[in-house]
Amino acid sequence: MQTPEESRKRLARAIIEYLDKAVADSLISTDGAESLEIAKQCISDAFELDLEDDAETKALSLKPFSLDKVFDVYMATQAKLESSNNTAGSSTDKAPVDATPTTNTASGPSDEDRMRADAFKAEGNSFVTQKNYKNAIDAYTRAIDLVSDTAVYYGNRAAAYSQNGEYEKAVADAKQALKIDPSYSKGYSRLGLAHYGLGQYKEAADAYTDGLALDPGNKGMLESLESAKSKLDASSVSDRAASPASPAAQSAAGSGGGFDLASLMSNPALMNMAQSMMANGGLESLMSNPSVSRMAENFRNTGQTPSMADMMNNPELMDMARNMSGSAGSTGNAGATGSGANSGSSGAGSNPLASLMNNPALMNMARQFMQGNNGGSGSQQ
Repeated sequence: MQTPEESRKRLARAIIEYLDKAVADSLISTDGAESLEIAKQCISDAFELDLEDDAETKALSLKPFSLDKVFDVYMATQAKLESSNNTAGSSTDKAPVDATPTTNTASGPSDEDRMRADAFKAEGNSFVTQKNYKNAIDAYTRAIDLVSDTAVYYGNRAAAYSQNGEYEKAVADAKQALKIDPSYSKGYSRLGLAHYGLGQYKEAADAYTDGLALDPGNKGMLESLESAKSKLDASSVSDRAASPASPAAQSAAGSGGGFDLASLMSNPALMNMAQSMMANGGLESLMSNPSVSRMAENFRNTGQTPSMADMMNNPELMDMARNMSGSAGSTGNAGATGSGANSGSSGAGSNPLASLMNNPALMNMARQFMQGNNGGSGSQQ
C-alpha cells in the first residue's frame, strides 16, 4: 500500500507526463510549450522528483495510462451517476457501468480494471453520502467483481451493509477485509459496528480494541468502544438480575424456617406497633432522630445498609423502640403471645417490641440481614 507521500509524488509525475503529452500532441503553441517546461521544473522541485532518474520514473509512472484518460473515466462515471440520481428511489436502480473484467492475467487484475474498480468505489461513496445504501452496496460489489484483493472495497461494503441493517453480511465483509490486510484499522471499526448492530457487545468491544491497537488516536473507535462496554455492563447487570437466586438466598427463602414476609406482616404485634407509631407521632420522631438520619445519609453516600448489630446496640434507637412499644403496650393488646410473652416485668405480656424480638420469623430475617451485610460477599469466587 502506497504512503501518502508516494501517492502525491505519483500524481505530480502524472501531471508532468500529461504536460509532455500535450506538447508532443501539439495541443499548445511553441510559447506555451516553453512555459510548460518551466512549470514541469517547478513541479519536480516542489515534489522532490528526479526527472532524470529512470528507475523513479518507471516506479511512479501511470503508463500505459495517462492522466487525461483517468480524467475521462471519472467524467464518464459522474455523468452516469447524475443520470442514475435522476431516477433514484426506483427499485431497479443499479450502479452504472459494466463491471466485466477486461483481462484475466495470472498476475491479477489489470491496471485498467483497478482504475475502473476505484471509480466504482468513488461511486459507492457518493451513494453513501446520499444514504442510498442499496446502490452503494451494488457499486462496491462491482468494484469487488473487478478487483477482489483490496481490503477497502470490502470494508466500505461492510459499512454500507451495516447502515442497511444487514449486519451478518457486514461481519463477513469486515472479516474478509481484515483477512486481506490485517493492518487495515477501519476493518476493525466496520467489524465492531456490525457486531454492535447484532447486539454482540463483547465481540464489538474486542474489535474496537484491536482497531485501537493499530490506530490509538481514533476518536470514533474510542467512543464506540465505550458505548460497547456500557452496553456490555448493562447486559451483565440484567443477566445477574434475571438469574436464579443463589443457594444461600434459596435456602433463606425455603420452607425450612426461612423468612416469610406474609406471615410477618400479618403478625398482630408488628401491626400494632406500626399503628402505634403512626398514631402517636413515632414515625415523625423516628425520621427526625439523629441516629436514623446518620444511617440514612450513610446509605445515600455508600449504598450500604446499616448493620443489624449496630442498630440493636444503638441506645437512642433502643430507647425510642422501648418508648414506642410502651405506648403501644398501654392499649393492652392481647395479640402478642408466645413463649416469652408471660414472663418478665409488668406489662411485658402486651409489649409488641418484646413479642417481635421473640418472633422466630423476625429473628431469622435479622440473622439473614446481618449475614448479608457482614459475610455475603464471601460466596463469590
